Amino acid sequence: MKSLSPDDRNARLSAAHAELASAVEAIASSDDWRAFLVFARKLHSYSARNKMWLFQQAMMRGWDDLDHVVGFHTWLSLNRHVRKGELSLKVLAPCSVKVRDEESGQESWRLRGFKVESVFAARQTDGDGEIPEQIRPELLTGRGPAGAWAAVADLVSAQGFAIERAGLFPANGSTSFATKVVAVSDRLDDAAALKTLNHELGHVMLHQPNQVNYHASRGRCEVEAESVAFLVCSELGLASDGYSFPYVATWAAGDLRVVTAAADQALTCATEIVAALDRRSALVTA
Repeated sequence: MKSLSPDDRNARLSAAHAELASAVEAIASSDDWRAFLVFARKLHSYSARNKMWLFQQAMMRGWDDLDHVVGFHTWLSLNRHVRKGELSLKVLAPCSVKVRDEESGQESWRLRGFKVESVFAARQTDGDGEIPEQIRPELLTGRGPAGAWAAVADLVSAQGFAIERAGLFPANGSTSFATKVVAVSDRLDDAAALKTLNHELGHVMLHQPNQVNYHASRGRCEVEAESVAFLVCSELGLASDGYSFPYVATWAAGDLRVVTAAADQALTCATEIVAALDRRSALVTA
């Protein structure tokens, strides 16, 4: 990596984040994306486990695919109604509680368990409200910058986390604070795996359970983590625009304020990561 002064590095990262925010604003202002984001703003995001459960339920009903899935009242707010006699699908919703450590006095969020909620697919509804097709981020392909995976992996290890290449689907990566494991899907090309590893490192550094309730603020957390990934990848010479821009736009639900609110956390975290990568590069070349 090219050696820059801290001020020059901060200026370049800030410029990159401004590019990200500008791209999200452009995406959100286009006709197709505006329609989708207005819809997505009212939707819930489902975990990989819930998506697999929903898929199984769909297959049992003879459906060859599964479209948008939300709750009864959400469909009403979208100007659609669930047809009489339709049987609901089921998902698991997390229940979190705030607990205080008796010795340190610190508070943190703890997952207490899950509850079953009823949801319905778009095919089970009627009404005038349109259901825009979701535009998905494009996975990176090809090889990443030489030595970048090992360098970022060292930073993940320095945080006390092990790294696994696992058979994840549909998720590209995951971070478990309980087991201290960062997993990256083994189906990804090198470039996509590196981008994902930076995303998970963002979670590791920013979203410790005693810092934030991830389940209650998932959208903001995902915007922060992907912003970190975009910024670090830009410094590594890896363009992640095709994935990061729509990903951030989706999790921000088209609201630029969410992206700008995440800027300070993302920039601080990315600056720390890039500085550590600079130091590692200097040690290697010394």
